[in-house]
Amino acid sequence: MPVKVRGGPGVPSVYDSMECIAWRLAAEVCKARGDRPQNRLARVQADKIEMENARRRRLLIPADQLAPKLQAAFAVARAAWAATAPRLARELPADPDERELALQAEFEAFLHRVADWAKADVDEDDA
Repeated sequence: MPVKVRGGPGVPSVYDSMECIAWRLAAEVCKARGDRPQNRLARVQADKIEMENARRRRLLIPADQLAPKLQAAFAVARAAWAATAPRLARELPADPDERELALQAEFEAFLHRVADWAKADVDEDDA
């Protein structure tokens, strides 16, 4: 229990009633949730086992392996989009509605190229 002023032999301690109520309430909430150290340890151990199983199934990728792949993906995407801009500047129609449709189609094609690159990269890793 939180003590405002600690007493000594023959001198009672002083408590702030609001702090004591909050402390007791927090303890009861933890108790109701099952947040005891044993439960927390069991959850942490279960999480560790789940992560190890996911890693074995290749559902988890270590960050040091993922970072280079993401950097490569962004480099490819950046280069593809940068090459598209000059062509679009020449080819876009004058009509705003047609221009919007053309830009939307180009962006969809770009997303498909990026998705295909990611699939090709996964296929190469499996080979």
